[in-house]
Amino acid sequence: MLLTLKGIVLHETNAGDKGRFIDILTKEMGVVEVYVRGAKKVTGKSTGITQLFSYAEFCIEQKGEKYYYQSGKPIRIFYGLRENLLNLSLASYFSELLRTAVLKGTKSGEILRLTLNSFHFLDNSTKSPDILKPLFELRLAAELGFMPDVLMCKRCMAHLPKRLVFSTDEGCFWCSDCYAAMGRSENPYIYSMSQSGLEMIRFITLVETERLFSFRVNDKTLKDVSAFAEGYIRHHLGANFKTLEFWRSIRHNNDL
Repeated sequence: MLLTLKGIVLHETNAGDKGRFIDILTKEMGVVEVYVRGAKKVTGKSTGITQLFSYAEFCIEQKGEKYYYQSGKPIRIFYGLRENLLNLSLASYFSELLRTAVLKGTKSGEILRLTLNSFHFLDNSTKSPDILKPLFELRLAAELGFMPDVLMCKRCMAHLPKRLVFSTDEGCFWCSDCYAAMGRSENPYIYSMSQSGLEMIRFITLVETERLFSFRVNDKTLKDVSAFAEGYIRHHLGANFKTLEFWRSIRHNNDL
């Protein structure tokens, strides 16, 4: 059976002397592993279309549970990601998140849209990676169905407290007064947050897609939200990511 799928290549794995497996995030079927014959040939017709971070329309043959690349039409190849190590490392982290979280057979239209928009801004260096990282992590969590409860304090139901704490474990927040009154000891799942941090988290998780990349934020708020977003996605996916560690090392070196 032949399938026509639009998607972006997230990962490449060599297979034998000539072939390669690629993981494609598709709108219709989530993340699909596809075998590409002759992918290692420099002059092969499939080389450009099936390379990492290529967005294309793929014609794929399905045989049982396996998929084989037949042909494709390129839509956009994010060449610019390879020219900036910081952006490349972040795109690689996003890809690892997607390969971990998005299952084969899952309708993933909004997740594909989020990925393409994030790669677009990285490719053009028109949005700071420091902003794109927590945005992608939190919006991906929302699209996957485990968005944190961002509406009100779990205890007193305050909508917009000046100071609060977020729990990655319980996926909710308490205002600082309620949390202090509860007498809980400190734990690694708790993140202090300001009112502006809560507003940023609400914006990322709730706003319509067309406005998602339009906000501005100060450095302190961004730092707090970024720490929470990373802790939240890692906790709920239950995984450690090598690409995240690489991103951190590159980001640290850029600050030196």
